[in-house]
Amino acid sequence: MKRVQNKVAIVTGGAAGLGEAIVRCLVSEGARVIITDIQANAGQQLAAELSCDFLQQNVTDEQQWQQTIKQVEEKHGALHILVNNAGIEGSMDHTTPENTRLSDWQKIQRVNVEGVFLGCRAAIPTLRKTGGGAIINMSSIAALGPTPDYTAYGASKAAVRHLT
Repeated sequence: MKRVQNKVAIVTGGAAGLGEAIVRCLVSEGARVIITDIQANAGQQLAAELSCDFLQQNVTDEQQWQQTIKQVEEKHGALHILVNNAGIEGSMDHTTPENTRLSDWQKIQRVNVEGVFLGCRAAIPTLRKTGGGAIINMSSIAALGPTPDYTAYGASKAAVRHLT
């Protein structure tokens, strides 16, 4: 059963890991997938293998979001699905609040929270024009309770839950 046959989907962080698995699943269900990632080589290889499109994208860059949505609209005429999957964990060493560097905290929040926010904000007008669709924001079990040794990541994923 092709549940998303001919639906247009963007998957951020889609070049590897969980993002790659999501891309493969959507393709197997008939979606036209646009893979975005900062990893150009891996993204291009996966796109070629699966006959998808690839756009290099930094999800923390508002202009790149506008460009991505514009390119998808121009090529496909619609957007039905956005999977905000791109994210980073940061260092696992000494990540209690007292030992977390502010620069590490800010980088994780920028990618994991601001990237999701910017994606939602950029995609919603196009989803509305298309007649609706779905935004899937990837969170984590780390968002469900205190993660004292994983502070920045857990807090970022809790914020994603509240954006969803």
